[in-house]
Amino acid sequence: MTSERRLWLVRHGETEGRSSVRFHGSNDVRLSDEGRMQIRALAPWLAGVPFESVVHSPLVRAAESARILVDACGLGHRLLRADERLREISFGACEGMTVEEIAAAFPEFWSSHQEGRAEGFPGGERRADFAARVAAAVHDLVAAPWRGSVLVVGHRGTVRQTLRALLGVPVGVKDPFGVELGSLTVLRDAGGWQIDRIGAVP
Repeated sequence: MTSERRLWLVRHGETEGRSSVRFHGSNDVRLSDEGRMQIRALAPWLAGVPFESVVHSPLVRAAESARILVDACGLGHRLLRADERLREISFGACEGMTVEEIAAAFPEFWSSHQEGRAEGFPGGERRADFAARVAAAVHDLVAAPWRGSVLVVGHRGTVRQTLRALLGVPVGVKDPFGVELGSLTVLRDAGGWQIDRIGAVP
């Protein structure tokens, strides 16, 4: 078993709810055919990696993405484990809306959101609470005595918060992590977590 540790972070693929243009957080939308193709395209990047475990959000788009990767890479389903704390943030009254729809329905909120002043979406989860729950899941994961590689399959928000937590991005500071649908980001533990590969999309 290798002594080096890596976290392989995957964002789920496109969904039937059009996650590329709509805000789906707590909405439990399924992967679309396009999304399944995006995730299968990641498999060659992961082939041959001896994963210790595969941790995923319980939402169906992330859980299905994790199963697709496990099957495509010939890994056992015994490696799969859901963590409730890796759910995407709730967008509350804005669930399923596009940017244009949110701006029209909640103009004052959208203005404050664009300026970084909003604590959360109307009726949704506070950003600070979301960041804290994801950070708790991530710190529990990296504190465990595993070696080798762990695959984490989640959402745009959970991947970004994982990166922020492990790379020490301060609260209130913008980050450059785009995290596209079906993307892969790899972190390496070299006495401290560092980016090994970021935002790779096949």
